[in-house]
Amino acid sequence: MAGVQATLVEILMLIAVAIASSLFFRAFYNISLHPLSKYPGPWYTSAFSLSGAIISVLRIEPHWLHGLVKKYGTNTPIRISPTMLLFPKPSALKEIYWDPKCNQKSGLYGSGVLGPPHLFTTLDGEYHKGLRKALSNAPWSIGGLKKSWESRIDDQVSLFVRKMNQRAETHEKVCLSDKVAEFAADIMTMLSFTEPWGFVANSRDEHQILMNWRQGLDFFGFVGRFRFFREVIMKIPGFNVWLLPAYSNDTGMGWLISQADKQVTDREAQLSNEICPEKPDFMQHALDARIDGEPLSPVQKRAHVALLIQAGADTTGTALGSTLRFLSTNPEKMSRARQEIEAADIAGELSTPVQYEEVRVHLPYFVACIKESLRLEPPATNLFARVAGKEGKTIDGHFIPPGIEITSNAYVVQRDPTLYAPDPDSFRPERWLESTQKANEYDACSFVFGMGPRVCLGKDIAIMELYKLLPEIIRRFDVEVINQGRYVVAGGVAYNKDFEVTLSARR
Repeated sequence: MAGVQATLVEILMLIAVAIASSLFFRAFYNISLHPLSKYPGPWYTSAFSLSGAIISVLRIEPHWLHGLVKKYGTNTPIRISPTMLLFPKPSALKEIYWDPKCNQKSGLYGSGVLGPPHLFTTLDGEYHKGLRKALSNAPWSIGGLKKSWESRIDDQVSLFVRKMNQRAETHEKVCLSDKVAEFAADIMTMLSFTEPWGFVANSRDEHQILMNWRQGLDFFGFVGRFRFFREVIMKIPGFNVWLLPAYSNDTGMGWLISQADKQVTDREAQLSNEICPEKPDFMQHALDARIDGEPLSPVQKRAHVALLIQAGADTTGTALGSTLRFLSTNPEKMSRARQEIEAADIAGELSTPVQYEEVRVHLPYFVACIKESLRLEPPATNLFARVAGKEGKTIDGHFIPPGIEITSNAYVVQRDPTLYAPDPDSFRPERWLESTQKANEYDACSFVFGMGPRVCLGKDIAIMELYKLLPEIIRRFDVEVINQGRYVVAGGVAYNKDFEVTLSARR
């Protein structure tokens, strides 16, 4: 018996030595012999992708990346994983994201954590091109939104103001970051399914969709960044069933997926009886979409009708909350924004609720506040990595071999020390109004919604919400900050936590 135990110990020791040796030689190769070994970057992330996954789970990724840029500068790409280079200069954005030869997405998005495959998680560039063409003709441009949906968004803005007035009357503490996220969720469910799901009306996170989304971000970031886990562990048959949302869940993403299934099934039954929606929503657009003359598959239809909610509810809520926090904690900026609103109001230039075009034309400083907030606290700071094509790619004078992952990052490029000098980290909306040339440069280098053929499908929806809800809140309420809360980035996606205020109705 003792001999068997000794043999077992020896076998385990040999396995341990083999694993340790494999890890050592893997690290040695990645750090010293890999084609990317000539680029600067921390040894720990150059050696193992697990390091980047841990940084994501610790929720320090954007600050860590910003620190790397301060350490290594902007003149060279920075190695942030064994196979990925970060390009910190805004000039690299066009080279990476507008080149059709770089339209292949990194495997980070192929983990399945976000549910069935859809437009956002499609890796193949050519397939994405066809899918995007099928889905991008929806009336989600600013023009289409103004014509078909702005009046219904007005209804939701008015409802939000009424609900906040009730809180103001009782001097009740309000977690404003959560309330504006609930507003965004209602807008996205309304655009997706015609009717909002009642987040604002019921003053709650319906079926805990937002809470579950946030809780899942750490796992999304970990799996996407840890290559071995993504490509090996997650592909073990039956294993991912225990980790991914189930259709039968009563809350969160599982409920959203099951609800999308129900909504599509019901709508298809109505269409078979020639009952058509009065105002085509995104679900109808997904049902009508065609790729090479063929409709989307049943799985694709259901995945895409939930896409706007997944991608746009909490992220737009982040943009709304961050702008309100920046203004509320910068009294001089708030005063100037409010004076601009009041002057336009007195001049009869604002409707109730305020209209998108009125904000764009008559409230330039307020628009600058929104842009400056998005610059400093982008709702999605993810590693939107692309794969260099088979011929390689030259970016900012650096030749990148084929197959290498190349990325930029909104939190980094939107703090470029040259473009935004002398105060790249300061909230200074005035910078957008100093000259048309500079404002155009800032707009060209904005990476808030991505750019190129994979630019955010709901970009104009988010802008419409920002331009309509935010000035109405500042117009109607004084905001007293109880807790500034904080901007949290988990898995490359941001949200605001614990931004608490009391509101006083303005007369």
